Amino acid sequence: MFHYTELDMFCNDVKRFADADGYVPEAEDICQDFSYPDEQFRNLSTWSEHIQNSVQATRTAQQKLMAWKNRLS
Repeated sequence: MFHYTELDMFCNDVKRFADADGYVPEAEDICQDFSYPDEQFRNLSTWSEHIQNSVQATRTAQQKLMAWKNRLS
């Protein structure tokens, strides 16, 4: 779990996966550790899909952030 602001200006695509407190799930996280509405993830397949999409969006944002940082170096 990490806060979406760690991705600086590249966090926009990741924000939609964040919970009410701004935390984004990663591959091994469990739903109970987050502040999502109870009814949002009633079954494991919905949570699994959310995690997969979150991980993919996070990787993309991290790549963009690293490329941006490398241009500044």
